[in-house]
Amino acid sequence: MDPNTNQNGPEPLPQRWAIILIASCAAGAVVLFLGGPLAALGAAGATTMALNQLMA
Repeated sequence: MDPNTNQNGPEPLPQRWAIILIASCAAGAVVLFLGGPLAALGAAGATTMALNQLMA
């Protein structure tokens, strides 16, 4: 068996991704209220991409 495999299940999500996902959901919720569902998806996606680049 490969020594790098994890026997305890999946690896926990890093804190960076938790922050990114929370911010994306918040941005999507605000834009959903203001501009509708398509704009909310765009805002959530843009927020995810931007924070991923900034925090990398």
